[in-house]
Amino acid sequence: MRYIPVVIAALLAAPCLDARDLKIASYNVYFLDENISEDRQKALQNVIEDLDADIIAFQEISNRAALENILPKTYQIAILDDPQEIQEVALALRNPFKLGKFQPVFPNKNLNDAFPRKRDLLQIEVELNEDVLFFLVHHPKSRRRSRVVTDKRRASASELILTHIDTKLSGKKVILLGDFNDNPDDRSVNILEQGDPKAPAGIDRTPDTFLYNATEGLLAQDVCSYGYHHMYKKHTGKTFPLPVDGSRSENNKWRDIEHSYWDDLKIKAILFDQILVSMNLKSRVKELGVFNRTTAVAGESSRIKFENDRIIYTKRGSFASDHVPVWVILDL
Repeated sequence: MRYIPVVIAALLAAPCLDARDLKIASYNVYFLDENISEDRQKALQNVIEDLDADIIAFQEISNRAALENILPKTYQIAILDDPQEIQEVALALRNPFKLGKFQPVFPNKNLNDAFPRKRDLLQIEVELNEDVLFFLVHHPKSRRRSRVVTDKRRASASELILTHIDTKLSGKKVILLGDFNDNPDDRSVNILEQGDPKAPAGIDRTPDTFLYNATEGLLAQDVCSYGYHHMYKKHTGKTFPLPVDGSRSENNKWRDIEHSYWDDLKIKAILFDQILVSMNLKSRVKELGVFNRTTAVAGESSRIKFENDRIIYTKRGSFASDHVPVWVILDL
């Protein structure tokens, strides 16, 4: 695959799709609820319109109403909509794709360490004619409080997903996507790429053998998906530059070292959001990119706090999110 033309396509324009193309995206929308400001609602609607994806995985969604508030009515929504869950994952799709069965994969409370706040992996069957694609929307433990401590929790989640795919979805067309809270060099992602629960962290030395990380090619160019808002919230151009020099090496530098994210890291942008596909879809990956229109990052920040397992907004800003969407196109 030729990665440099792909990134140029992401910078200059949305790709032209033909009838066989499926555009898939993943988007963490920063604790989205139905009470966002009018400016933020408009910004998110502009992002989704310009993204123009057939299927979008979402993370940090409060409820169905929050998504309905920003999505065109042409999208169907798969979400558990649990009133006790404060940041759910979801999937939205539009015609001609049909929403099939969807369910949590690991509802057992004993697995909440790997999937915190009941933020379970969501499995969705998507139908196209006689074909079925199995989507797994993922959002494991964040790096908040200590990466040294939380690395093992994300690795544990990956081990569970590995077993689930191997035993329940073997031979199926699988697409695992979301905010991984790690980049493709980290152990939790390498476990999924190699199909090995003992896979070490570090830059890949061998090709992917279990799941193909379609977005990993962006990493070599220091393209990110999180952190642009801090850099470009006052940007006035139509688009912003995607490469952030040194972002990959900064992530690898601090692995297994106790540190403060805000105090110690010189570069805070990182490729957290990724799309992995089963090996039977690897040859179908046609194009990939990261959304870089300024509407996705400009504006004033929102602020939240956690209180008794509830999210309280202390400031409702105008920015869309602290993440931007990543996307791939599959030639079906």
